[in-house]
Amino acid sequence: MHNESKIMAFLTNEACMVRRADVLPRGHIRIETPFLYPDGSNVDVFVVNDPDRPLLPPTRLTDFGQTTAFLLNHEVKPWTSAKRRVQLQEAVSLCGVELVGGALVKPITDVEKDLEEGIILLGQACIRMSDLLFTKRLQLQSVFSDDVEEFLSDADLSYEVSPSLDGPFGPVAVDFLVRGRITTSAVMTLFSRLPAAAHASANEVFRKAHDLQTAGRAEQRVTLLDDTVDVSRVYRDEDLRRIETYSTLVPFSDRNTARALLAA
Repeated sequence: MHNESKIMAFLTNEACMVRRADVLPRGHIRIETPFLYPDGSNVDVFVVNDPDRPLLPPTRLTDFGQTTAFLLNHEVKPWTSAKRRVQLQEAVSLCGVELVGGALVKPITDVEKDLEEGIILLGQACIRMSDLLFTKRLQLQSVFSDDVEEFLSDADLSYEVSPSLDGPFGPVAVDFLVRGRITTSAVMTLFSRLPAAAHASANEVFRKAHDLQTAGRAEQRVTLLDDTVDVSRVYRDEDLRRIETYSTLVPFSDRNTARALLAA
């Protein structure tokens, strides 16, 4: 690659958005950026070595389709609808990036002037595209909430959906308010497929349970945990133990325990 050693020196010594850079066997330069995909893995971008013009400077950066592969690994297809394709193209085009055959591509005209900015913009485009995962997560969250509601209905329990309860700092929105024979329960649901998102979801459940107890409310607090995933892999143990200090945590697969607790 033209001026390969010069580019590597710039990446390793001057570019602030480069954690590590190395040359691949085919001559492409892989750059590890500080940008993170939703699962916590780093975004890598590549300076492309064009074999048809080996003596000329590189003209583009790309992710070599890694962002598309990330989404497909999580069963999210970016091209499933015309609306999604348009939204995605508009989002990455704001960074001057194109989606070409599943790969994000950022043209560069002058390596010395454009390289660092190109890395930043391509990394940002990768994050914008990977955020499609959260649309899938929200859909799955809705499915889990529907499953919980179906369970409550089948158990002949009286319940309200998405009520807001008075808390010490403002209203606290819970997923369900269930009325048993004697006890009323504020029910929260905990669902996630990704460790990074699971930590945020668990913190939100903890906040709600803490605020409800601080307010001195009479309802018992119950958190139904979606355990169709490997809970030990997705959730931090300390997050679950923290929730258990203010709420009864019940795996949703244990329907008998959940029914007995809410019907009491």
